[in-house]
Amino acid sequence: MNRLAKALSIFIGSLLLSSCLSLKGNEGTPTDLMVKQHRKNSIVVDHDHYTLSLNKKLLVPNWVSWELTPDEARAKGIKRSNNFTEDSKVEEKYRVSNNDYAGELAHTDVKLSRGHMAPFADMRFDAKAADECFFMSNMCPQSAKLNAGDWAALENICREKWAIQEGGIHIVCGPIFRSKDPQRIGKRHQVAVPDAFFKVVLSLKEGEEKAIGFIYENNDDSQPMKQAVRNVDEIEKITHFDFFHWLPRKLEKRIERKADLSEWKR
Repeated sequence: MNRLAKALSIFIGSLLLSSCLSLKGNEGTPTDLMVKQHRKNSIVVDHDHYTLSLNKKLLVPNWVSWELTPDEARAKGIKRSNNFTEDSKVEEKYRVSNNDYAGELAHTDVKLSRGHMAPFADMRFDAKAADECFFMSNMCPQSAKLNAGDWAALENICREKWAIQEGGIHIVCGPIFRSKDPQRIGKRHQVAVPDAFFKVVLSLKEGEEKAIGFIYENNDDSQPMKQAVRNVDEIEKITHFDFFHWLPRKLEKRIERKADLSEWKR
């Protein structure tokens, strides 16, 4: 039984046999449980500590999903490599390289950076995880100011506070495209520049289960976290993804229609 099948079996069994919904350490949530998508021209790529759906037309991830446990969140042992590399698990014709971003980022309307979806700081608990998060399949052209500012602030609070206080969290994030003809960068490949980014966060802390979502525009404007808050239902309508559909239906409906930042900032 492979890793994904084993994790799926364990996870479904835990839901059926126990009323306690909790994270499973480093095994991760199976892809088909984390996000249900009905999007053509996409391929799902499983790495050891995160999973992504790559859009073959836009050449950026539709979404990237991972779990972050308290121990993983506290880990500081791995140094950042900045070794942006091609993802060998992606078919070559869709395999974006660092060169597709090189020299292109300064010639767009907004100064762009290689924006991690699953951030390096969430992967510092393991050398392989740290290396894999620098795959170009995990990147989007992202406003450099957003990447280092408000988006980074959200990443930090997920890691430094919520993952610890909640006993672990599930995270899914990715780009939002409103235009049918988005701006592109790239040399060998034409990589689409997102209009915005979403992130949804789930806590299964027993008795305090909750979820929250965020949307940040891909520009240099100041975007306070409280203004970026959305409920998961709203983000599902925009992205056409079904997040956390594997939860008991009553619980899923309750937590996805509510987004209260005060419940998280304790």
